[in-house]
Amino acid sequence: MIRRAPARRPWWTVLLLLLAAAQPSARSSGEYRSVEVEGLKITVDSEWGSRTAPGYLPVRFDIINTGDPRIIDIVGEGTRFFRTIKSPSQPGGARIHQAVRLARGDHVRLTLPVPIFAESENLRFDIEENGRTLERFNYIGFQSGAAPIDAAALIVAEPASPFGSLAKGWPRPMSGMGARMFGPGARSSTLDFMLEPARLPDNWIGYTALRAVIIGRDEWDRLNEPQRSALLTWTACGGDLIVADGDAATLPRGGQDPVAGAAGAAAHAYFFGRIYTPTSASIGEMGLAAFLSNAAKLQDANWALPANRASDWGVIAARGFRLPIPGLNGIPARAYLSILIVFALLIGPANYWFLRRRNQQVLFVLTAPLISAVFILLLAGYVVAAEGFSVSGRAVTFTVLDQASKQAATRASASLYAAGMTPAGGLRFARDVAVFPIGAEGIGDRDTQVLELTESQRFSSGVIHARAPTNFEQIAFRPARERVSFAAGAGGMAAINGLGVTILKLFYRTGGKTYQLSGSLADGARAAMTPAAAGGASLVPPDIPLAARLVYLMAQQPEGSYLAVVEQSPFWDPGVPGITERRSVHVVLGWPGGQP
Repeated sequence: MIRRAPARRPWWTVLLLLLAAAQPSARSSGEYRSVEVEGLKITVDSEWGSRTAPGYLPVRFDIINTGDPRIIDIVGEGTRFFRTIKSPSQPGGARIHQAVRLARGDHVRLTLPVPIFAESENLRFDIEENGRTLERFNYIGFQSGAAPIDAAALIVAEPASPFGSLAKGWPRPMSGMGARMFGPGARSSTLDFMLEPARLPDNWIGYTALRAVIIGRDEWDRLNEPQRSALLTWTACGGDLIVADGDAATLPRGGQDPVAGAAGAAAHAYFFGRIYTPTSASIGEMGLAAFLSNAAKLQDANWALPANRASDWGVIAARGFRLPIPGLNGIPARAYLSILIVFALLIGPANYWFLRRRNQQVLFVLTAPLISAVFILLLAGYVVAAEGFSVSGRAVTFTVLDQASKQAATRASASLYAAGMTPAGGLRFARDVAVFPIGAEGIGDRDTQVLELTESQRFSSGVIHARAPTNFEQIAFRPARERVSFAAGAGGMAAINGLGVTILKLFYRTGGKTYQLSGSLADGARAAMTPAAAGGASLVPPDIPLAARLVYLMAQQPEGSYLAVVEQSPFWDPGVPGITERRSVHVVLGWPGGQP
């Protein structure tokens, strides 16, 4: 059950409350508290970085039910502040809900991934049952629109361990407002924070707002399998995972970076991200700030996390669209205005003049609603005739597919346009897909965002609107059985399409040579490939928005890989069924033998 939003306070009052709640510390910012109420033992753990990039905040709950079977609701409400040219602090809202079904004796651990992207935010959670509040937790405040270099890093360490003792001096100092609030030298003015291994979330999207994760070798061994999987998935999606004193041979790796070339023995490419295994002593000597700065130079920022490292982050191309959709020239405001002007003239002056000439002014109470009904039908008919009820979309997606491990990581940028009406239910994604709504201005949606997490990740309102641009970035990692197979014979190279969609262009590099497909290749079909010049310069037209992200990749295709442009991406979910794609570009970098 989602409660109604509380009455809004003046923005300056909420801002003062937010600043008072945002207590950046070397440990973390947030709340860690256990309560017992009406047969429930509840521990909330919202401690996380106080200054992060856009992404998700992982709020962890540990719930034990000692009473009868029941369904409880976890309800979150928050306020967001956006800094714009027109308003120094413009507020928005957030509502989050998840229902939890509990049998007697159930012990449930769950993480609520809360989207965060504003300049600053505050958030509060309630535990409810049958519309009644059982427990209310404190507000937590944080900054969530920081630049990547200013985003917090997480240090995972047991305080009493040798690694924990060394890492206590690693957190970088807070700069800007945080440092001025607490004064120089204050313990609370550090940017990075520390958590024990047991407190890490097991949902990878909870790490998306962080600059990096640093963990000791012993601490890595203490993680359970879901926690390790979450960290590795986050790394595959673009994160920097630093395992101090770790054994590189025991961690997944790729010998070649798919987007930025080899980086030496100190860093191992893993899909979009990197895994580092330096010694603790080397980090201490260099300093964490210098280490992270050097790490940033070894990775193509366009595919790295946090997502706002991309050079074109938040760029809006035209008319509120990040990716202009062919055939959509914006809302027909002139036509709507003309219809409304004619309506106003007819229902008022013209209607009154006509009835007065006939001396039948009493009929005004009948003609006014009749004219209104006619114009409602006219306006609705015009909207349907001009735009229909479909959802149009355009996307640029890039997928790294490891056919040996049967896994794929996808980064997408998409624009949608819902004609006629907002899609029923809003946008729906899997819970393990990271979605970054950037709005029509590139800084996020200022409308109240309602997120339902009970069965999936459903943005029921606040992200997509009828007859208005919808823009979002998306990152996903999933098992993948799709593949392209290659066979060498006396006649040359042949390709067999097993991606499940039509391949429009295909380049395969092996043995120092590049082969290309002369035409399209249907799913399940086989076709011969011919020698081509090195690099896929003609893979994507340069005028396609966001094509700059693929320039290096097209010019430096790795050995043993293929580049395919497909008609539709089987790895991308637009969040709403039945969209009509217009000039989307879907690129797949595949490794037939696995990442080397």
